[in-house]
Amino acid sequence: MDTIITFRMASRDDAPDILRLTRGLAAFMGCEADVTATAEDLARTMFDEGAGEALLAVHADDGVVGCAVFFTTFSTWNGLRNLYLEDLFVDEAHRAGGVGRALMRRLAALAEERGCGKLSWHCRDTNPSGLAFYERLGAARIDALIVHRLEGEALAACAKEVRS
Repeated sequence: MDTIITFRMASRDDAPDILRLTRGLAAFMGCEADVTATAEDLARTMFDEGAGEALLAVHADDGVVGCAVFFTTFSTWNGLRNLYLEDLFVDEAHRAGGVGRALMRRLAALAEERGCGKLSWHCRDTNPSGLAFYERLGAARIDALIVHRLEGEALAACAKEVRS
């Protein structure tokens, strides 16, 4: 890995860089239009409200070049807090140098330091390079789990049932 990369936890002032990297991830996945958050949204929700955190990879000359955005979850199965990786992205110019692997190693170490039982995430099946990357880390693939989501009109319709 490039020796001029350092790692640090993000602060409120890093919200524009986190948004830039999030947009980069969305563009890589072909769904850039799905990113509706603003830097102000991220600053408020992640840092003011404490909904998430980010570990940043910082290049001495290029600034923030990668991030792992995560939050704490809880499992009744293991009775422990766990970390959930929401997004991992490294700028293309810094990808082959081990920055992503270093971010994941540091996130795993952080999970252990915090007494977490596991570190989880999901990866799209249309991202073979991402799947291979995670498997090289030694991550177990859990195909038996299927992600479900309520959002937008479906979320509103489900919630409306309570108010009726």
